[in-house]
Amino acid sequence: MKFSFPDLWSIRLFIALCRRYGLRPYRYRRQRNTTVMVKAPRRFFDAVVWQQFNEAHADLWRYFEETTERLIRETISTHAEMVKEPIGLV
Repeated sequence: MKFSFPDLWSIRLFIALCRRYGLRPYRYRRQRNTTVMVKAPRRFFDAVVWQQFNEAHADLWRYFEETTERLIRETISTHAEMVKEPIGLV
C-alpha cells in the first residue's frame, strides 16, 4: 500500500504505528519524502493500524491547534492597534 502525507508529524506517527505492529514501512528510491509504502494484510491494516492512525492524528492536530492558539494568545497580541482617524476621512 502507498500513502502520501502532508507533513513530517503525520509521517512519524504513521511509521511509529506501523512498527508497533511489526510492519516495516519503506520508500523506494526517488520517491518523495512524504510517501510511505507498507506491506500488510489489508483487513488487519484497515481495522487496526489505519483506525489508530486516524484517531491519533486527530488528537495530534487538536493538540497542535490548542497549543498554537495558546501561544499566540499568551505571547502575541492578536488585535490590531487602535489609532485615531486622520482628519478629513469622514
